[in-house]
Amino acid sequence: MKTNILTLTTALLLLGGGFVACNHSQEPEAIGTPPVSAPTDVSAFFKTYLPPSSSSHPEPAFNFSEIDYRDTECFVINSLEEFEIVAPPSVELPLIDFDKYTLIIGQHSLGDPGYTLLKQAIDTESDEMTLNLLYKRTGGAHPAVVTTFYFWGLYTKLPGKTVAIDVTII
Repeated sequence: MKTNILTLTTALLLLGGGFVACNHSQEPEAIGTPPVSAPTDVSAFFKTYLPPSSSSHPEPAFNFSEIDYRDTECFVINSLEEFEIVAPPSVELPLIDFDKYTLIIGQHSLGDPGYTLLKQAIDTESDEMTLNLLYKRTGGAHPAVVTTFYFWGLYTKLPGKTVAIDVTII
């Protein structure tokens, strides 16, 4: 009888612990203000010309530099002229009201393609602006190939021209 009670208690503890672990799905927040919802034509433009990563899509037509592993390049765009400098040549650009918004476009590298961008937010509370990118490691095996990830966001007009990038992986 004592063995049955211990087994039942152990089973209940294990089930309860499993239940708690399964319900613990709180993802960390990216610190700062998230991007605004972009108009459909702006989202469609970036879906067409800026893939999420280099692992499954052709290289983007944007004017990015070659970057080394763990490097980052980021453009803070506050005018149509600045957008035209980095945008793919000979394409029709979506209309963005740069009096109200700042566009951030960038790239960085990670050790393999096994990541998904969950959230991004801009922190303007400190002396320098920081773009916080929150990635989640996907399951399964991934080839050990340096992969470039691309990101963009449309933000309410930002005060500066430069931004630091903080990449967090959960």
